[in-house]
Amino acid sequence: MAGNQYVAAGEFSNDCKIETVTAWGAAITKGQVLTLTPTSTIPRAAACDASGNAPYAVAIEAIDSSGNGRAVVYGEVAVVADGNCYRGAIVGGKSGKVIVVAKPFETLAPAAGPCPLGRVTVGAASAGIATVFLGQVV
Repeated sequence: MAGNQYVAAGEFSNDCKIETVTAWGAAITKGQVLTLTPTSTIPRAAACDASGNAPYAVAIEAIDSSGNGRAVVYGEVAVVADGNCYRGAIVGGKSGKVIVVAKPFETLAPAAGPCPLGRVTVGAASAGIATVFLGQVV
């Protein structure tokens, strides 16, 4: 994946793990951080809420409400930063974007803040595109 000035939200590296998900409640935009709800068939996906509860994924295509689409569940993917998400920072999801997790190994309860999503490999200031390695928090 190239430097983040040329990357759009939702672009991903070739070695990512991608799964099919079903939009739950509202349409999903490409690059949105999602919270997954396991089901017996296809996991339900929605924009992560203010608590940023895990498990996470990132949409790699727009998904119509109640439709199926693809999301990265592991690997490097570009997302929109909410706050200064610089290289090496551990981030979580909040309101469909990534946000820095101040105390990643102490904030696993939703009331304490977002659960870890991954580690920033190419950073960005607020509203910029950061590249995050999902599933890598150390």
